[in-house]
Amino acid sequence: MIFVDASFLVSLITKEPGSYDRAIELWEKNKHEDKLITPSVISEVINTLNVRLKVDIELIDYACEFMHDNLVITDDYEYHAGAVKNIKSFQPSRVPFFDCLYMNVMEELGIKEILCFDKHFDLNKNIKRIY
Repeated sequence: MIFVDASFLVSLITKEPGSYDRAIELWEKNKHEDKLITPSVISEVINTLNVRLKVDIELIDYACEFMHDNLVITDDYEYHAGAVKNIKSFQPSRVPFFDCLYMNVMEELGIKEILCFDKHFDLNKNIKRIY
């Protein structure tokens, strides 16, 4: 199983120049792996598409369908306290809560790899960032 970060999904869904080709390549390379996300990943992707990138609602609909049809979704609520501990452990670096949450989910579930274009994950030596 491999975790999929919001940064990777945004590149894959929007065909973002510079990272889309690599996202497709990695998606194909890992096509036989179960890919895991959490509801927080879905929220982060939709917020990025809607607020930061201001994409059409049709692309947001597509993103929701894509995530539900192609990814395993597991709840992440019970991992919030561990995410706060991760925030503290990475100080003085300022690592976003969502990234710390995903790291905690991965650690607790024994997932060692993440499809991700976000360099914050390099701070965690127990996780291999695939980019």
